[in-house]
Amino acid sequence: MALFGVIYHENVNNWATSGLIEAIKAKGHDAKPFRLPDVAAELPHRFTHLENEDISSMDGVMVRTVGFGNGDQITFRISLLEHFEDAGIYVMNPAYSFRRAKDKYATLTALHKAGIRVPRTFIGENLEAAIDFADEVGDVVIKPLIGARGLGSIRAQNKELNYRAMKFIHQLGQVLYVQEMIPKPDRDIRAFVIGNQLVGAMYRYLPEGHDDEWRTNVHGGGRAEIAELDTEYTECAIKTAETLKLDYTGVDILESPDGPCVIEANAAPSWSALSRVTGRNIAELIIDKLIEQARV
Repeated sequence: MALFGVIYHENVNNWATSGLIEAIKAKGHDAKPFRLPDVAAELPHRFTHLENEDISSMDGVMVRTVGFGNGDQITFRISLLEHFEDAGIYVMNPAYSFRRAKDKYATLTALHKAGIRVPRTFIGENLEAAIDFADEVGDVVIKPLIGARGLGSIRAQNKELNYRAMKFIHQLGQVLYVQEMIPKPDRDIRAFVIGNQLVGAMYRYLPEGHDDEWRTNVHGGGRAEIAELDTEYTECAIKTAETLKLDYTGVDILESPDGPCVIEANAAPSWSALSRVTGRNIAELIIDKLIEQARV
């Protein structure tokens, strides 16, 4: 019997966390849910949960989040995941892969280098340069560098709105991440890859009755429908996972006029809608991969 950690942040009863814990137990192993802020490390390789619970014997950990925090806190938590790996504890998704996928800039850079189509994007702290980019492109989306579920994204289709939105973000001391709006159908694709195999895909359609909404996220009211991807889109999703070295990921793909265009690869994707439309137990498939990678 192996011991697997499940790293959450705010709510251990979250459906995804609960589903992973249940899947671990169903496979005959023990599950230990914990928050990274509640773990302390000692060198060379000892890890303590809260006051005195030694969890150094874990065979693997499933990372759902590193949580919120300041620069020092996030740096510590990423280093803690790397320390787990150095101690022989398998981390899923691996620490470097998780960090890179959470950073949209790093993600797109790696994908572009691998020959995967990505949107034209500006990233920087120079407000005037960002404004010049938006003026040239016209229809853009302004996004947080690190975010999820489309929250915090702004579509600005005229010069005045672009200026106001970017000036506000700049005044907050945040990095400007400005992306061209890709012409596409009223849907996008979420392709779910585990172990470099496509295990399911769905179309996410724009919410009905919301003419001003441009995001398809199911969490925001979008409609999900099972998708049977052709070879080009399947290979794009798998190559994205391989490039970022993610054990499992939800790849967001747009159907651009030039073919598949990847806008994001999620290091801790949700799968509620995908499970519903495909009928597959995604949590179980993820845990099967964790057990395989941990070699228990």
